[in-house]
Amino acid sequence: MSAPKLVLSVLTVSVLGLTLSACGSDGDKVKKEYDRIEDQVKDEYDRVEDKVKGKYEEVEDKLTDDEKSMAEILESVFLPEESLDNFLDKLTPEGGRGGLYVGHFIELDDGDNSDIDIGAIYFDISKDGAGSVDGRISYQQQICQENRTLDVNTGFKVDNYMTGKVTGSLDTAEFLDIKYINDLNLETPNLMTTFAGSFEENQVGSPWRGSFEYQDSLGGTTLSAARDNCKVTYTLSDRSNFTTYALDYQLGNMMLDITGNGSQKTVTWKNPINTKQVLVSQIDVNKAESGANGYIQNAVLANNNTQFAPVIPDISTNYAIVVQAFDANNKLIGYQAIVQDLPEAL
Repeated sequence: MSAPKLVLSVLTVSVLGLTLSACGSDGDKVKKEYDRIEDQVKDEYDRVEDKVKGKYEEVEDKLTDDEKSMAEILESVFLPEESLDNFLDKLTPEGGRGGLYVGHFIELDDGDNSDIDIGAIYFDISKDGAGSVDGRISYQQQICQENRTLDVNTGFKVDNYMTGKVTGSLDTAEFLDIKYINDLNLETPNLMTTFAGSFEENQVGSPWRGSFEYQDSLGGTTLSAARDNCKVTYTLSDRSNFTTYALDYQLGNMMLDITGNGSQKTVTWKNPINTKQVLVSQIDVNKAESGANGYIQNAVLANNNTQFAPVIPDISTNYAIVVQAFDANNKLIGYQAIVQDLPEAL
């Protein structure tokens, strides 16, 4: 996949939710090393933020002097409570389109040929020329796994570019070999990284796509599901590429449908030829668009699966059901989404 146009030297820190079994000087060494890495991440994030601000100034500079003067007059007369910057956002809705974009990420070169390298990701992107980006990255591969996600808690969109910070926790570490930390009682790994992407208007489906990285020796780390009787292990990669689409995008003839009555609903579809795996996601649209975790469940299924049981709440809720099909090389060959209230409103 092509690299995002906003080139970043991404620096990442693994912030582990740990209880030190070592004490005294060993604990001090770990804390000192953690503080050093955290400072590096902060410096890198500040640099990225400066780039974003520079891009915003470019958008603002595209206004003519007359347009700027008119904006100031309108602000002083009609919009005394609104800043000029916010008003200019509405005057310059150029660049990448906004809205809810749902897709997938593909892990690269994780050193484990037996695990699944596909995961779910979505962004809620501001429709202004410059604005905020929210979203989630999920590593849930089976329904039995806990719905753990990484949270885009600080994200910006400017023109055709977006960038931001991602934090969150994943499943229990089955094996971990980090050069700075030994003899620890590991619980749940908490991660922090940055992402960058661009709006690819000339590509099929006009996706937002980009990448994120874990660089602090996390490549090759094997995690396992935190629940009993849930046989799931997966290996993290240092880098993942992502691609997300608007929910009206379709690739292939998947014939996605929701059948049944009341709480007895089933999602059905047709797999394209050469399908190897299918990623199915159920997203609470209102939560996703409000900055909360919209993922209800995700599952990576084999090619013989053509149905999925959605969660049906007691109160009618607006969901997006998204089905993505991949070939043996993890290339997307099918995509379709349905947005529907479940159960249907009376």
